[in-house]
Amino acid sequence: MILVAIVGLGTGGYGFWTLMSYRMMNVVGVTMSPAIPLGSVLVYRWADVPEIPRGAVVLVDLSAYPGTSAEEGMAVQRVIGVGGDHVVCCTNDNLITVDGKPVKETYTDDDNGYGRKEYRPFDVEVPPGTVYLAGDRRNNSADSRIYADKPGKGAVPLSKVRGVVVGSGSLLNAVPSPQTTAFVEAGLPGDPLSDTGFRTARILMVTGAGLVMIGFLGAIASVVRSAGKRRKAAAIPPVR
Repeated sequence: MILVAIVGLGTGGYGFWTLMSYRMMNVVGVTMSPAIPLGSVLVYRWADVPEIPRGAVVLVDLSAYPGTSAEEGMAVQRVIGVGGDHVVCCTNDNLITVDGKPVKETYTDDDNGYGRKEYRPFDVEVPPGTVYLAGDRRNNSADSRIYADKPGKGAVPLSKVRGVVVGSGSLLNAVPSPQTTAFVEAGLPGDPLSDTGFRTARILMVTGAGLVMIGFLGAIASVVRSAGKRRKAAAIPPVR
């Protein structure tokens, strides 16, 4: 039973360590609505992410943009282009194109309170090691597109991406974010972001705690049985 408890400690410890790769944040703006409304609680993975796919929602350090500083804080924005992509705005239907393929982003919102406006046009080649970002409320978001005519074209270095949003809710009851398939459906290579590590971590922690409890109770039961046997043996009179 001691071995069971040790396995439980290892399992739960690994789950806890994995969960520490995730953090929570409150959304204080409306630039990602309606997909991510004001006041939402998001779970993001802050550890290094080897690859950030198109459509992923990320937490970006706003000092990545020209003329800004670290005091600007951070914002939640969506990846609309990765290194090597040719991103253009827009078609007659107000769709961006990536490598010539129109992308139907059904999660965007054009309402800025005054009706639909034409998007600011841009035509950029995204440098390697960077991503191109935009808010879902395209007429009310300061993002890569605003800096398309500046040095760097508004592309954000991966080192300025502080996390990738993977779920909503608290760490203990968060649900995974819906996958963004718009870019894959447009015929672009790659898979949508999928990260349920925080769920696996919770399962490991609960399983580990259960094993520790089983091992602990089993050890107590074993001690009680041993003590009972000793008392019983002591109560038997010696044979003469």
